Amino acid sequence: MVVNIDEVRIIFNSLNIQVHKITKVKTLSNFLVKVETNKGNYFLKIYDNKREANTGYKLAHLYPILLKNDVPVPEVLKFDDSLKIVKHPYLIITEIEGEMLCEVINKMNNKNKISFFYEFGKIIAKIHSITFNKFGETVNGKTVESFSEANHKGPFKKWKEMHKEIINYRLSIFQDSYFEDLIKPIRSWFKKNKILIDYGIVPRLLHIDLNQKNVFLKNNHLSGIIDFDGAFVGHNEEELMRTESANFSNDPESKKAFFKGYTKIIKLDVGYEKRRKYYYFARLLVHIDCVIEYGSNYITNVEKEQEIIRKEVQNILDGKSIKFDKNNPNT
Repeated sequence: MVVNIDEVRIIFNSLNIQVHKITKVKTLSNFLVKVETNKGNYFLKIYDNKREANTGYKLAHLYPILLKNDVPVPEVLKFDDSLKIVKHPYLIITEIEGEMLCEVINKMNNKNKISFFYEFGKIIAKIHSITFNKFGETVNGKTVESFSEANHKGPFKKWKEMHKEIINYRLSIFQDSYFEDLIKPIRSWFKKNKILIDYGIVPRLLHIDLNQKNVFLKNNHLSGIIDFDGAFVGHNEEELMRTESANFSNDPESKKAFFKGYTKIIKLDVGYEKRRKYYYFARLLVHIDCVIEYGSNYITNVEKEQEIIRKEVQNILDGKSIKFDKNNPNT
Protein backbone atom coordinates (compact mmCIF):
# COMPACT_ATOMS: atom_id res chain seq x y z
CA MET A 1 0.00 0.00 0.00
CA VAL A 2 1.24 3.48 -0.86
CA VAL A 3 0.13 5.98 1.77
CA ASN A 4 2.02 9.21 2.27
CA ILE A 5 2.43 11.29 5.39
CA ASP A 6 0.36 14.09 3.89
CA GLU A 7 -2.68 11.81 3.89
CA VAL A 8 -2.14 11.07 7.56
CA ARG A 9 -2.09 14.79 8.30
CA ILE A 10 -5.23 15.33 6.21
CA ILE A 11 -7.09 12.74 8.30
CA PHE A 12 -6.15 14.38 11.61
CA ASN A 13 -6.69 17.90 10.31
CA SER A 14 -10.27 16.90 9.49
CA LEU A 15 -10.68 16.16 13.22
CA ASN A 16 -9.08 19.47 14.28
CA ILE A 17 -6.15 17.64 15.82
CA GLN A 18 -2.62 18.95 15.44
CA VAL A 19 -0.03 16.34 14.50
CA HIS A 20 3.38 16.56 16.17
CA LYS A 21 5.04 13.33 15.06
CA ILE A 22 4.26 10.33 12.82
CA THR A 23 6.05 7.01 13.27
CA LYS A 24 5.52 4.04 10.98
CA VAL A 25 4.93 0.71 12.72
CA LYS A 26 6.08 -2.57 11.17
CA THR A 27 3.14 -4.83 10.39
CA LEU A 28 2.47 -7.79 8.12
CA SER A 29 -0.71 -6.29 6.70
CA ASN A 30 -2.20 -2.89 6.03
CA PHE A 31 -0.59 0.41 6.99
CA LEU A 32 -0.08 1.37 10.63
CA VAL A 33 1.39 4.52 12.16
CA LYS A 34 1.68 5.98 15.63
CA VAL A 35 0.59 9.61 15.63
CA GLU A 36 1.59 11.95 18.46
CA THR A 37 -0.72 14.95 18.67
CA ASN A 38 -1.74 17.88 20.85
CA LYS A 39 -4.60 15.70 22.18
CA GLY A 40 -2.64 12.55 22.94
CA ASN A 41 -1.19 9.60 21.06
CA TYR A 42 -3.13 7.53 18.56
CA PHE A 43 -2.67 4.61 16.22
CA LEU A 44 -3.94 5.01 12.69
CA LYS A 45 -4.56 1.91 10.62
CA ILE A 46 -5.30 2.37 6.92
CA TYR A 47 -6.81 -0.53 4.98
CA ASP A 48 -6.30 -1.48 1.34
CA ASN A 49 -9.99 -1.57 0.51
CA LYS A 50 -13.48 -1.84 1.99
CA ARG A 51 -13.28 -5.61 2.24
CA GLU A 52 -10.10 -5.41 4.34
CA ALA A 53 -11.75 -2.63 6.34
CA ASN A 54 -14.28 -5.10 7.78
CA THR A 55 -11.76 -5.68 10.56
CA GLY A 56 -11.73 -1.96 11.32
CA TYR A 57 -15.52 -1.92 11.35
CA LYS A 58 -15.46 -4.86 13.75
CA LEU A 59 -13.03 -3.18 16.15
CA ALA A 60 -14.96 0.10 15.97
CA HIS A 61 -18.00 -1.76 17.32
CA LEU A 62 -16.37 -4.21 19.73
CA TYR A 63 -14.11 -1.78 21.59
CA PRO A 64 -16.99 0.40 22.89
CA ILE A 65 -18.85 -2.72 24.06
CA LEU A 66 -15.74 -3.98 25.85
CA LEU A 67 -15.16 -0.60 27.51
CA LYS A 68 -18.73 -0.66 28.82
CA ASN A 69 -17.89 -4.04 30.32
CA ASP A 70 -14.86 -2.54 32.12
CA VAL A 71 -12.34 -4.21 29.82
CA PRO A 72 -9.31 -1.91 29.24
CA VAL A 73 -9.06 -1.60 25.46
CA PRO A 74 -8.29 1.33 23.13
CA GLU A 75 -10.94 3.97 22.59
CA VAL A 76 -12.09 4.46 19.02
CA LEU A 77 -11.61 8.01 17.78
CA LYS A 78 -12.98 7.33 14.30
CA PHE A 79 -13.67 4.65 11.72
CA ASP A 80 -14.29 5.86 8.17
CA ASP A 81 -14.81 3.80 5.03
CA SER A 82 -16.54 6.54 3.04
CA LEU A 83 -13.33 7.30 1.08
CA LYS A 84 -14.23 11.00 1.25
CA ILE A 85 -11.29 12.24 3.32
CA VAL A 86 -8.66 9.96 1.75
CA LYS A 87 -8.89 7.15 -0.79
CA HIS A 88 -8.58 4.37 1.81
CA PRO A 89 -10.73 3.25 4.77
CA TYR A 90 -9.11 3.90 8.15
CA LEU A 91 -9.44 3.38 11.89
CA ILE A 92 -8.04 5.64 14.62
CA ILE A 93 -7.70 4.34 18.19
CA THR A 94 -6.03 5.66 21.33
CA GLU A 95 -2.67 4.37 22.49
CA ILE A 96 -2.58 1.94 25.39
CA GLU A 97 0.12 3.08 27.79
CA GLY A 98 2.57 0.63 29.30
CA GLU A 99 4.82 -2.24 28.27
CA MET A 100 3.98 -5.57 26.67
CA LEU A 101 3.64 -8.47 29.11
CA CYS A 102 6.49 -10.32 27.38
CA GLU A 103 8.81 -7.40 28.20
CA VAL A 104 8.11 -7.31 31.93
CA ILE A 105 6.94 -10.76 33.02
CA ASN A 106 10.44 -12.00 33.88
CA LYS A 107 11.22 -8.82 35.83
CA MET A 108 8.20 -9.09 38.13
CA ASN A 109 8.60 -10.45 41.63
CA ASN A 110 6.35 -13.29 42.76
CA LYS A 111 3.92 -11.05 44.66
CA ASN A 112 3.38 -8.70 41.71
CA LYS A 113 3.06 -11.59 39.28
CA ILE A 114 0.37 -13.30 41.37
CA SER A 115 -1.48 -9.99 41.77
CA PHE A 116 -1.32 -9.38 38.02
CA PHE A 117 -2.63 -12.81 37.04
CA TYR A 118 -5.51 -12.49 39.50
CA GLU A 119 -6.42 -9.19 37.85
CA PHE A 120 -5.86 -10.69 34.39
CA GLY A 121 -8.24 -13.56 35.20
CA LYS A 122 -11.01 -11.14 36.13
CA ILE A 123 -10.55 -9.11 32.95
CA ILE A 124 -10.68 -12.19 30.71
CA ALA A 125 -13.85 -13.26 32.52
CA LYS A 126 -15.34 -9.83 31.76
CA ILE A 127 -14.63 -10.39 28.07
CA HIS A 128 -16.24 -13.83 28.25
CA SER A 129 -19.22 -12.35 30.09
CA ILE A 130 -20.32 -10.80 26.80
CA THR A 131 -22.63 -13.53 25.51
CA PHE A 132 -24.73 -14.24 22.43
CA ASN A 133 -27.38 -16.74 21.35
CA LYS A 134 -25.29 -18.40 18.62
CA PHE A 135 -21.71 -19.28 17.75
CA GLY A 136 -19.77 -17.64 14.93
CA GLU A 137 -18.35 -14.17 14.36
CA THR A 138 -19.82 -10.79 15.18
CA VAL A 139 -18.64 -7.66 13.40
CA ASN A 140 -21.20 -5.30 14.93
CA GLY A 141 -21.28 -6.67 18.46
CA LYS A 142 -24.89 -7.78 18.05
CA THR A 143 -25.57 -10.11 15.14
CA VAL A 144 -23.65 -13.40 14.91
CA GLU A 145 -22.65 -14.45 11.40
CA SER A 146 -20.59 -17.09 9.60
CA PHE A 147 -16.99 -17.69 10.62
CA SER A 148 -14.02 -17.89 8.24
CA GLU A 149 -12.21 -20.68 10.12
CA ALA A 150 -15.42 -22.72 10.05
CA ASN A 151 -15.31 -22.84 6.24
CA HIS A 152 -17.40 -19.63 6.15
CA LYS A 153 -20.35 -21.52 7.58
CA GLY A 154 -22.64 -20.45 10.38
CA PRO A 155 -23.88 -19.07 12.62
CA PHE A 156 -24.23 -22.23 14.68
CA LYS A 157 -26.70 -23.09 17.44
CA LYS A 158 -24.33 -25.64 18.96
CA TRP A 159 -20.62 -25.26 19.61
CA LYS A 160 -19.87 -28.87 18.66
CA GLU A 161 -21.13 -28.15 15.14
CA MET A 162 -18.93 -25.10 14.73
CA HIS A 163 -15.89 -26.77 16.26
CA LYS A 164 -16.24 -29.69 13.87
CA GLU A 165 -16.03 -27.26 10.95
CA ILE A 166 -13.02 -25.55 12.53
CA ILE A 167 -11.18 -28.88 12.81
CA ASN A 168 -12.06 -29.75 9.19
CA TYR A 169 -10.73 -26.39 8.05
CA ARG A 170 -7.46 -26.79 9.93
CA LEU A 171 -6.99 -30.32 8.63
CA SER A 172 -7.65 -29.22 5.03
CA ILE A 173 -4.33 -27.36 5.10
CA PHE A 174 -2.57 -30.69 5.78
CA GLN A 175 -3.33 -31.78 2.20
CA ASP A 176 -0.20 -32.43 0.10
CA SER A 177 2.09 -31.74 3.05
CA TYR A 178 4.43 -33.66 5.34
CA PHE A 179 1.48 -34.16 7.69
CA GLU A 180 -1.07 -35.42 5.15
CA ASP A 181 -1.04 -38.98 6.54
CA LEU A 182 -2.21 -37.64 9.91
CA ILE A 183 -5.50 -36.25 8.60
CA LYS A 184 -7.57 -39.42 9.04
CA PRO A 185 -6.30 -40.43 12.51
CA ILE A 186 -6.66 -36.87 13.82
CA ARG A 187 -10.18 -36.54 12.44
CA SER A 188 -11.06 -39.90 14.00
CA TRP A 189 -9.67 -38.77 17.37
CA PHE A 190 -11.84 -35.65 17.43
CA LYS A 191 -14.88 -37.62 16.32
CA LYS A 192 -14.30 -40.11 19.11
CA ASN A 193 -13.89 -37.36 21.72
CA LYS A 194 -16.59 -34.95 20.53
CA ILE A 195 -18.75 -36.07 23.46
CA LEU A 196 -16.53 -33.82 25.60
CA ILE A 197 -18.13 -30.71 24.07
CA ASP A 198 -21.60 -32.14 23.55
CA TYR A 199 -23.47 -30.17 26.20
CA GLY A 200 -25.09 -26.77 26.68
CA ILE A 201 -22.12 -24.46 26.13
CA VAL A 202 -22.71 -20.72 26.45
CA PRO A 203 -21.69 -18.69 23.36
CA ARG A 204 -19.14 -16.18 24.68
CA LEU A 205 -16.99 -13.50 23.09
CA LEU A 206 -13.36 -14.68 22.78
CA HIS A 207 -10.30 -12.57 22.05
CA ILE A 208 -8.48 -15.75 20.92
CA ASP A 209 -5.04 -14.16 20.52
CA LEU A 210 -4.07 -13.33 24.12
CA ASN A 211 -0.35 -13.73 23.55
CA GLN A 212 1.93 -11.62 25.71
CA LYS A 213 2.44 -9.01 22.98
CA ASN A 214 -1.25 -8.07 23.11
CA VAL A 215 -1.36 -7.54 26.87
CA PHE A 216 0.02 -4.31 28.38
CA LEU A 217 1.07 -3.44 31.91
CA LYS A 218 1.83 -0.15 33.63
CA ASN A 219 3.34 -0.18 37.12
CA ASN A 220 2.74 -3.95 37.28
CA HIS A 221 -0.99 -3.52 36.65
CA LEU A 222 -2.95 -4.44 33.55
CA SER A 223 -3.31 -1.29 31.47
CA GLY A 224 -4.87 -2.69 28.32
CA ILE A 225 -5.52 -5.47 25.83
CA ILE A 226 -5.26 -4.91 22.08
CA ASP A 227 -5.83 -6.75 18.80
CA PHE A 228 -9.36 -8.15 18.85
CA ASP A 229 -9.11 -8.62 15.07
CA GLY A 230 -9.74 -12.37 15.26
CA ALA A 231 -12.35 -12.26 18.03
CA PHE A 232 -15.28 -14.62 17.63
CA VAL A 233 -18.11 -16.18 19.61
CA GLY A 234 -17.14 -19.59 20.94
CA HIS A 235 -16.41 -21.73 24.00
CA ASN A 236 -14.44 -19.89 26.69
CA GLU A 237 -12.45 -23.03 27.53
CA GLU A 238 -10.60 -22.88 24.21
CA GLU A 239 -9.24 -19.48 25.20
CA LEU A 240 -8.56 -20.55 28.78
CA MET A 241 -6.43 -23.49 27.65
CA ARG A 242 -4.50 -21.31 25.24
CA THR A 243 -3.97 -18.58 27.84
CA GLU A 244 -2.77 -21.14 30.35
CA SER A 245 -0.35 -22.72 27.90
CA ALA A 246 1.10 -19.35 26.90
CA ASN A 247 1.54 -17.88 30.35
CA PHE A 248 1.56 -19.97 33.48
CA SER A 249 0.98 -23.68 32.94
CA ASN A 250 4.25 -24.54 34.76
CA ASP A 251 3.68 -21.86 37.41
CA PRO A 252 1.07 -23.24 39.86
CA GLU A 253 0.82 -20.06 41.93
CA SER A 254 0.14 -17.80 38.92
CA LYS A 255 -2.32 -20.34 37.51
CA LYS A 256 -4.17 -20.49 40.83
CA ALA A 257 -4.31 -16.68 40.98
CA PHE A 258 -5.61 -16.42 37.41
CA PHE A 259 -8.41 -18.92 37.92
CA LYS A 260 -9.27 -17.43 41.30
CA GLY A 261 -9.86 -14.12 39.55
CA TYR A 262 -11.64 -15.71 36.60
CA THR A 263 -14.01 -17.88 38.64
CA LYS A 264 -14.97 -14.92 40.79
CA ILE A 265 -16.96 -13.85 37.73
CA ILE A 266 -17.48 -17.04 35.67
CA LYS A 267 -17.54 -20.54 37.13
CA LEU A 268 -15.80 -23.29 35.17
CA ASP A 269 -18.01 -25.94 33.57
CA VAL A 270 -17.87 -29.41 35.07
CA GLY A 271 -15.20 -31.46 33.31
CA TYR A 272 -12.90 -28.56 32.40
CA GLU A 273 -9.74 -30.56 33.17
CA LYS A 274 -10.82 -33.36 30.80
CA ARG A 275 -11.30 -30.92 27.94
CA ARG A 276 -7.88 -29.27 28.26
CA LYS A 277 -6.23 -31.91 26.07
CA TYR A 278 -9.06 -31.65 23.54
CA TYR A 279 -8.51 -27.93 23.10
CA TYR A 280 -4.74 -28.25 23.30
CA PHE A 281 -4.85 -30.66 20.37
CA ALA A 282 -7.16 -28.35 18.42
CA ARG A 283 -4.74 -25.48 18.94
CA LEU A 284 -1.77 -27.64 17.95
CA LEU A 285 -3.38 -27.97 14.52
CA VAL A 286 -3.05 -24.20 14.08
CA HIS A 287 0.67 -24.44 14.84
CA ILE A 288 1.00 -27.20 12.24
CA ASP A 289 -0.88 -25.11 9.68
CA CYS A 290 1.55 -22.22 10.26
CA VAL A 291 4.55 -24.54 9.79
CA ILE A 292 3.03 -25.76 6.52
CA GLU A 293 2.07 -22.33 5.17
CA TYR A 294 4.98 -20.18 6.34
CA GLY A 295 7.87 -22.63 6.79
CA SER A 296 11.17 -20.94 7.72
CA ASN A 297 9.41 -17.58 7.96
CA TYR A 298 7.55 -19.00 10.94
CA ILE A 299 10.02 -21.41 12.52
CA THR A 300 13.82 -21.54 12.24
CA ASN A 301 14.38 -25.27 11.82
CA VAL A 302 11.37 -26.61 9.92
CA GLU A 303 12.52 -30.24 9.69
CA LYS A 304 13.27 -30.48 13.40
CA GLU A 305 9.94 -28.87 14.29
CA GLN A 306 8.09 -31.28 12.02
CA GLU A 307 9.63 -34.23 13.85
CA ILE A 308 8.75 -32.75 17.26
CA ILE A 309 5.17 -32.09 16.17
CA ARG A 310 4.70 -35.55 14.70
CA LYS A 311 5.87 -37.15 17.94
CA GLU A 312 3.56 -34.95 19.99
CA VAL A 313 0.58 -35.71 17.77
CA GLN A 314 1.29 -39.43 17.97
CA ASN A 315 1.49 -39.27 21.77
CA ILE A 316 -1.97 -37.68 21.88
CA LEU A 317 -3.37 -40.24 19.44
CA ASP A 318 -1.90 -43.02 21.58
CA GLY A 319 -3.53 -41.62 24.71
CA LYS A 320 -0.31 -40.60 26.42
CA SER A 321 -0.12 -37.64 28.79
CA ILE A 322 1.01 -34.27 27.47
CA LYS A 323 2.70 -31.28 29.08
CA PHE A 324 1.07 -27.87 29.16
CA ASP A 325 4.31 -26.10 30.05
CA LYS A 326 5.39 -24.51 26.80
CA ASN A 327 5.02 -20.93 28.06
CA ASN A 328 5.44 -19.58 24.55
CA PRO A 329 4.34 -15.91 24.48
CA ASN A 330 3.26 -16.35 20.85
CA THR A 331 1.17 -19.49 21.43
